[in-house]
Amino acid sequence: MALLLVGASPNRLTDHELHSHDCYEIIVNTEGEGTSEIGGREYPFRPGSVFVIPPGMPHRKTAPEGFRDLYLRTDTLNRTDAPGRKERMLTEPLVLADDSCRTMTGLLMILLSRYLIHQETDAVTESLYNAVLQMVEDSVPLPPVHPAVSRVIREIAASYSDPDFQVTEALTATGYSKDHLRRCFQQATDMTPQAYLTDIRIRYARRLLAQKISVSETAMLSGYYDPDYFCRVFRAQTGMTPTAWQKKHPGKRPEE
Repeated sequence: MALLLVGASPNRLTDHELHSHDCYEIIVNTEGEGTSEIGGREYPFRPGSVFVIPPGMPHRKTAPEGFRDLYLRTDTLNRTDAPGRKERMLTEPLVLADDSCRTMTGLLMILLSRYLIHQETDAVTESLYNAVLQMVEDSVPLPPVHPAVSRVIREIAASYSDPDFQVTEALTATGYSKDHLRRCFQQATDMTPQAYLTDIRIRYARRLLAQKISVSETAMLSGYYDPDYFCRVFRAQTGMTPTAWQKKHPGKRPEE
C-alpha cells in the first residue's frame, strides 16, 4: 500500500494521448475546460474536476485552450492509517468535484512540493496522502455495515492495547450468533475479528518500534504480555523480527 508518484502538468496541454497505468490515478484539473475520455466514455471537466481512474483503464484529455492537472498515483485507495479496512476496488471511474475551498487542489499542491523536496515518503507526506484518500472516500457512499460489526470494531479500537481483551467476549456481548457475526465481520473487512485485532496491534507496534521503544515495552503497549509470543506474531505479520524491523526503520522519540 503506497504512494507511487505525485506530479503536475509541465505546461498547458491541448491534447493528452490515450494511455493507461497499472495503478490508480487521481487527477485534479487546475486550469482549462474540455473533455476527458475515460474507458470509452466522455466527461466534461473544468477547474476543480476530480477523476479517480482504475488501473488499466485507458484515458485522455482534450481542451481547445489548454489545460493543466495535478495528479497522484497509488496502488490502493485505502489509507495507510486505516488498518483492517476492506480493500476498495474500482472497476469504473469516479467523477468528483473539489469543494468550494479547493481543498483537494491545495492538498495535492502541498503534497507535490513536499514530495519533490524530500524525494521520499516521510510522516508529513504520508499524512497528506492519507488526507487525499480520505477526501475521495468521503465522496463515495460505502455499503452499509451491520451495526453489531461496527460495535465490535469500536470495541477493538478502544481495547487493542489491553492484553486481557478477548474478541470472543466482544462478539458474545452483541447478542448475535458468534459464527454469524464473524461472517458479517469478514464480509465488511476481509478479515476475521481476531485477524483485525492482530493487524491493528502490529501496525501500532511498528510505529512504536520506529520511535526506538524497546521490544518488551512495545509488546506490552501493543497488547501482548509475552514478548516472545509478540515476536512470533510480528514476524508472521511482517516477515521480520521486531529488532530487524526497528533497525530498518529508525526513528526518534517524540521528545527528541
